[in-house]
Amino acid sequence: MSDEERLDPDALLRVIDDETKSKFRGKLRVFLGMSAGVGKTYAMLKAAHRMKAEGRSVVIGLVETHGRSETAELLQGLEVIPKRVLQHRGITLEEMDLDAILSRKPDIVIVDELPHSNAPGSRHDKRYQDILEILEAGIDVFTALNVQHLESRKDSVESITGIRIRETVPDGILDQASLVELVDIAPSELLKRLAEGKVYLGDKAKEAADKFFKEDKLTALREIALRMTAERVDQDLQRFSATRNESPWQTNERLLVAISHSPYSEKLIRATRRLAYNLEAPWVAVHIDTGVSLNDEDQAQLVKNLQLARELRAEVITTTDTSLAAAIKRIARQKNVTQVVVGRPTRRWFRELLEGGSLLFRLVNESHEVDIHVIRIEKLTHRRPSLWTELALYRTRTGFVKYWNTLWFMLGVTFLSVFFEGYVGYRVVGFIYLLVVLIVGMFGSIGAVLFAAAFSALAWDFLFINPKFTFTIASAEDIILCFAYFVVALITGFLTNRIRFHEKLMREREERMAVLYRVLKDISESKNKEEFINKVSSRVGELLEGECGVVLKARDGLLDFTGSKKYSLNLDERERAVALWTFQNQKSAGWSTETLSQARALYISLKGANEILGVFLFRPERKSRKLGPDQENLLHTIVDQLGLSIERHFWSRRIAEAQRIQDSEKLQQTILSSISHELRTPLTAILGSAAALDSDLIENPLAKTIVKDLESNGERLNRVIENLLDMSRLSSGSLALNLEWQDMSDLIGVVLKKHAKPLSGHRVTVEMKTDMPLLRLDFRLFEHALSNLVINAAQYSSPGTEIFVRVRAIGKNLVISVEDQGAGIPEEYASQVFEKFYRVPGTLPGGTGLGLSIVRNIVELHRGTVRYEKNEPHGSRFVIDLPLEPQPEIPEEVKG
Repeated sequence: MSDEERLDPDALLRVIDDETKSKFRGKLRVFLGMSAGVGKTYAMLKAAHRMKAEGRSVVIGLVETHGRSETAELLQGLEVIPKRVLQHRGITLEEMDLDAILSRKPDIVIVDELPHSNAPGSRHDKRYQDILEILEAGIDVFTALNVQHLESRKDSVESITGIRIRETVPDGILDQASLVELVDIAPSELLKRLAEGKVYLGDKAKEAADKFFKEDKLTALREIALRMTAERVDQDLQRFSATRNESPWQTNERLLVAISHSPYSEKLIRATRRLAYNLEAPWVAVHIDTGVSLNDEDQAQLVKNLQLARELRAEVITTTDTSLAAAIKRIARQKNVTQVVVGRPTRRWFRELLEGGSLLFRLVNESHEVDIHVIRIEKLTHRRPSLWTELALYRTRTGFVKYWNTLWFMLGVTFLSVFFEGYVGYRVVGFIYLLVVLIVGMFGSIGAVLFAAAFSALAWDFLFINPKFTFTIASAEDIILCFAYFVVALITGFLTNRIRFHEKLMREREERMAVLYRVLKDISESKNKEEFINKVSSRVGELLEGECGVVLKARDGLLDFTGSKKYSLNLDERERAVALWTFQNQKSAGWSTETLSQARALYISLKGANEILGVFLFRPERKSRKLGPDQENLLHTIVDQLGLSIERHFWSRRIAEAQRIQDSEKLQQTILSSISHELRTPLTAILGSAAALDSDLIENPLAKTIVKDLESNGERLNRVIENLLDMSRLSSGSLALNLEWQDMSDLIGVVLKKHAKPLSGHRVTVEMKTDMPLLRLDFRLFEHALSNLVINAAQYSSPGTEIFVRVRAIGKNLVISVEDQGAGIPEEYASQVFEKFYRVPGTLPGGTGLGLSIVRNIVELHRGTVRYEKNEPHGSRFVIDLPLEPQPEIPEEVKG
């Protein structure tokens, strides 16, 4: 079996690995549609009934019928897992019960609406994460997805429909599906279903018809869905091609262009891009390393050509082979290529003699399963290459030493041959020289082989062929023999060198695999992130002769140059600017690129599966040396693996932190609730006793003062307990709102009356028009929030100062502000005042730091916002914005 007919071992390993993993993992089946109403849920439930008829255990994890009777009927006969009930800020929510599904462990579970965001308090933020956990448990999943919810298609759909897509799923979810089934319907038929009320009901159907459900928009979405399905089928076909040794199946046009360091490759790349665009077909750009050594100029041109192919959206592949035609045929078979693009070849008689014809000749005669496009090269500026130019293509940078060693080796063999020539004859000496040329080909370069062949031919003629000690050959037979010897020596030397090159390719491939293995081993054996980052950076630096480092992002999403010093290099302002550009644009920059190329290092964006994590940088020891394509690919492979490992570390840390915070909050709520209730009972008795003593029966002034202090401090402690209790309820999400229409003047009046004592030392001014709109509020909760603001104003401002409570209707909002004339809050602490248990440094003792946090929680429960502003010239202003709703109709008898 020839090399080009041999199956790709890496692709076979990937297929075997995928099959091994799928044995222990559930299978995902996605029903894909262009929009709501095409019948995804209906088709999914039909498939569920077929599976049940085949004896499979099928349950409904969650299905939304949206009032469609035909969909609801299909639920009959299928086991439905009851939903889990959650309480969040007074609202009852229902979600899929993940634990019940895992406990039930059916063969197949039906989970509708893949992009759905779970309610707060659920194990995962997104439903697709629930599905991934179900799949890991070995349970098959049927789910439904609209094309607009895929992350990669979000921008396109938004530009088509003009509607913002809020919920998306990563494309990797679709890649994990074992089957993607397109549920298709003509746009006109979908609009008919919408008009019949089979998609949405009531006002929602009218709104959908006015905005989203237009025939032109639906047609565009349908095309996206069809293309996605075709791409998925094409990927499956390529995966199957890795396991078969046959000609490409021409199910879809796919183009391939071979590129090299030649400047004419740019024209080939652009021509292939035009052909691919006209055919609406994917295309592949392949570079084949045949062992030819490139100077810095040629290397830079090759990198430029590869970058151009990437910018024009080609799939770029680099491979190594001694035969261009064989490599192209191999890649074409692996990628199901149907058309190959090449340039018009220049005749190179010596090279064609060695390789069995030109590249075009070999492709046309050996690749019967693909079409060949020949692109003309206009205005050729070079002549046909000379023999020396062709030989120079095979040069290797071996230096003078190997030529010197070859010379002495040839002189030694010649010296011995002079002594033995009388015994064996001059023809045997020729065979000895031929053997020597073969030996030189095993250890030397192409140049050394040419030198040995020329030296041996000349030495054989001058010293051994009659007449001796001249370059004249008397016999025609000897002339032919000498010429044949030189040609045979040259060809055998080249073939021997080619064998050495094959050996070199195998050794380099083995070394790359060994490097990747060691990198993975370093990552798996490290105890923490810092250890494996330093190990990988050190290993890559040794491999590529340079220094490596990593700059990670901080919690705020920006690059953290300070925190990354332990595994990064020292960067000046200029180098930091390059790193920031790479991080923001997610493209490589710096040394050896065309972007910010004056930088001392190469900067590569460090990406995980779902987010960008930072920047990897490589600073070479010698800036003049460029990375070869193989080295560059290896570097990017290692960086990709490092990014995935760092992302896994980030996620594990985030999960641990989230669990720790959840456990801490649960403990905190338990303690708060317990302490609050334990304090409330004796405090009620104390306040009752104080109220009983506060009467005219006590005439002693000192006793009256003690009772007043007892009442005042008891009320203060009561407010603290109320804050603790409300914070406990708010944090647990168990606080239900009792919304009723309220008049703000009544609410403010109750607050001021209730806190008349603590406010007695201040002038309180209320500014509010008499015709203020009503608000739907929970009276008790909002009274608590407003009380906290008023008490704060009194507590942190001097006696005798004025407190303002202002209520204004501005646009569609009702704005409530509480202002004091105290010292105010320093600007550096203003952003933290709404956090739990936070007290501004330097404030008077007393208080728990919960009051403003409770205000924010209560206001947000009412769909409002609260903010702090500085009250000029001094003091604080807290502003609440609440959305106004359509006012209720007031009965005539109330108006009268």
